[in-house]
Amino acid sequence: MEYLDGTHPEWEEMWQQLADDPLNDGDPLCINQGLTWEYMGSSADHHNFRHSKHPKSGRIEHVYLERTRSASAIGWA
Repeated sequence: MEYLDGTHPEWEEMWQQLADDPLNDGDPLCINQGLTWEYMGSSADHHNFRHSKHPKSGRIEHVYLERTRSASAIGWA
């Protein structure tokens, strides 16, 4: 697991992907009772996010977004 900071090239794209998730209706934060989406880290394949009390469901939610890879990182290309 690695943690990307705000200067990482994937940062803006992963937050936009989170906003685009159907659960979020275009909102990358989904503020509810002072709680928002939290970036938990990234694996080689996914970015992981957690919300402690999502405004739509009222419960803990997890979203795993597929991580963008360059063509050179694909083994068969």
